[in-house]
Amino acid sequence: MSKRIMIIDEDLMELNMLSQILDCKGYEVCPLSRSYKVFTEISKCQPDLILLDSMMSQMDSLVLSRAIKSIDTIKEIPVMLITGKNYDHYTYAFKPLGVLNGSMVKTAGIDSLLKDIELKLAS
Repeated sequence: MSKRIMIIDEDLMELNMLSQILDCKGYEVCPLSRSYKVFTEISKCQPDLILLDSMMSQMDSLVLSRAIKSIDTIKEIPVMLITGKNYDHYTYAFKPLGVLNGSMVKTAGIDSLLKDIELKLAS
């Protein structure tokens, strides 16, 4: 059975690109461009991992991460922050939530992201 990954990203081009790449790598992908729908969609998708864009306008990524980690039925789902920005300023806020910092799709490249995903799913 393949692993299921939910991607939350308001940028449709990034969302589609990452969805296609992960699909080609054998993952089941649940793309979501509207962050406010995460709590209705998460029960349908039942992801093994959530990839969360750090720069969203509909809902702050930190607020969303905290909300996910506060709900008993979904708090064990790992959340990875994806960003094209320098992520140093996110480390302090996201680290206590167990969010894996350092996966930077635009700057570190897709190979680095895929390795981080594999490591996170293996743990």
